[in-house]
Amino acid sequence: MSENSLPESHRDLLEAPIPVTIATVGSGGHPQLTAIWVVLDGGDVVTSLTETRQKLKNLRARPQATVFVIDPNNPFRTLEVRGDVTIEPDPDLVTLVRVLGAYGTELESFQGPLEDRVTVTLRPTRVVALG
Repeated sequence: MSENSLPESHRDLLEAPIPVTIATVGSGGHPQLTAIWVVLDGGDVVTSLTETRQKLKNLRARPQATVFVIDPNNPFRTLEVRGDVTIEPDPDLVTLVRVLGAYGTELESFQGPLEDRVTVTLRPTRVVALG
């Protein structure tokens, strides 16, 4: 296994409906961390964001991020995925619907903004799996 691929032993942490933390770098150089929902697309980590969020502004300025997740049943088992990010418009909310579905939610009951949604794809460059 290469250092930039998700190990089978930890894929479940990104396939289960567990919130993950995304770290981006703000304009002042400090990290900004936010809890988000994600889905896997092959070996990539995908989420839906809206244009008004600081994390998206950070990603537009510096398209690198880290996703970190802790196994809720074993806090010593973690997965860190660092990578390069691409951002694509999602006017039809395809990615949002997919992410919501993975977490047992439907678009009709989603209380977040629906306007100006984008698909953010993190392609791993370094993966650290512990536990």
